[in-house]
Amino acid sequence: MKNKTDLSERLRQLRKNAGLSQEQLAEKLDISRQAVSKWEAGSSSPDIHNIVQLGKLYGISTDSILLDNAPSAEDTDRSSEAANGAPQNEETPVHDRHPANGFLWMMLGTLIVLVLYFVTNLF
Repeated sequence: MKNKTDLSERLRQLRKNAGLSQEQLAEKLDISRQAVSKWEAGSSSPDIHNIVQLGKLYGISTDSILLDNAPSAEDTDRSSEAANGAPQNEETPVHDRHPANGFLWMMLGTLIVLVLYFVTNLF
């Protein structure tokens, strides 16, 4: 039961760090205030969809919510900015981090086309 208590305390602390009331958080997640209250009391837990939404809202990973990984000061700052609607620094998209991947896929496609061409012309 300790894990459920830890989760409920983390949920309460994240909400307070973001400067949100239970009502405001419930409105942002499109759920009832009673659901938020039950999460924080430890009598129920958020489903996976709501965990993901909480992570997005607070600007932290779902691991920080579910596990006993205290968010860093940077995560806490992003959490309050995200909850207040302030713009966040966007991460570089994966396709921009590895530009060679597109070239490799193109080469693989070309190779497959050439192999199919030669195989069909042999028979």
